[in-house]
Amino acid sequence: MIRMDLVPLREIASVVRGVTFSKTEAFSEPAEGLLPVVRAGNIQDRLLLDDDLVYVPRARIDEKQLLRQGDIVICTSSGSADVVGKTAVVEEDWRGSFGAFCASIRAKPKKCDPRYLFYYLRSPAFRSWTQQSAGANIKNIRKSELDQFEVPLPDIAAQRRIAAILDKADGIRRQREQAQAMSDELLKSTFLEMFGRPHHPNPALRVLPLGEICDLFAGNSLPPGEAYSGQDTGLLLLKVADLNLPGNDQIVTTAREWVSEKGSTRAAIVAPKNAIVFPKRGGAIATNKKRVLGRPSVLDPNLMAVAPKKGAPITYPYLRMWFELLDLTSISNGSTVPQLNKGDLHPLKMAVPERVTLAAFERVFQGVRHVRHKHAADTVCSEALFSTLSQRAFRGEL
Repeated sequence: MIRMDLVPLREIASVVRGVTFSKTEAFSEPAEGLLPVVRAGNIQDRLLLDDDLVYVPRARIDEKQLLRQGDIVICTSSGSADVVGKTAVVEEDWRGSFGAFCASIRAKPKKCDPRYLFYYLRSPAFRSWTQQSAGANIKNIRKSELDQFEVPLPDIAAQRRIAAILDKADGIRRQREQAQAMSDELLKSTFLEMFGRPHHPNPALRVLPLGEICDLFAGNSLPPGEAYSGQDTGLLLLKVADLNLPGNDQIVTTAREWVSEKGSTRAAIVAPKNAIVFPKRGGAIATNKKRVLGRPSVLDPNLMAVAPKKGAPITYPYLRMWFELLDLTSISNGSTVPQLNKGDLHPLKMAVPERVTLAAFERVFQGVRHVRHKHAADTVCSEALFSTLSQRAFRGEL
């Protein structure tokens, strides 16, 4: 076992608040005298430094607010407990800063290895602490709270050794993710080359209304008491939150609520297995989240689904990729609350390729899916490896 001392963050790192600026000082394009600023949305698995930036006058940015390689950017204020506390590290030299809803954590090199600190701030222990931050609506982490947060710290040599081990494990995990992304891009580019985009199909192909090719399903409110919790004894009641469950494509969910298969409203709202399901109401439409049902399911009032009709002139792989590329926001209506309905989808024009071409695309699709499933299994293993090593590291067992 390695000796671990609990040390307040202020003793091993500097916490710097983000830049404040007015709306009139924020610009969407770079210009002389302006510097880029990252915000909470840029904090993903990596810190995104080339997208969704704002540019503010250099005079508004203090020297200590300029990011350096190795700095850790953290979201300190958000309406979501899942977002506040998210961190990402600056992995390259970059001249810019960070906004007021964020902070930077800069390790003191003689006391703390920056990579070791970053991995700890990504650990379940730290994320659990951040999700308990105060505030009923807006979640906040104050600088004083971060300063006092205690980090388990071995000597600097052990920190560097632990960081090197976790770097290697993280590298394996990232390689798996990149392979997944590359296979997805291959499938999209193949579809676009063969058939064109949903709204701009290949002009050589005939088109038909979507409603003539596919069955459309819109979720409805259930009668009181018809949904129940318990064991799997009926049809799964699917909700918008299920679209955010882990997984690349098909929804695999544990039971939360069920609906009897004998209910009088079932025929209208049960979507079949392999139907493509997506949000139909509110801001969720903008996420463009679309998933595939792993089993026949009842849809809640905020969901819609689509599936090929029996004998349809298209195949499931074609429909799956067509919907993957379809921008739902372009067809939603409603000035205050965006909304989709069957009437919006029914007249959409879908290109109908020849059977030979469909079969060729299906072979590509099945090949890519086979690779993706293999990568998914490898990703689960690499995630488990990283998680296990991380937990052991911060218990002093590496």
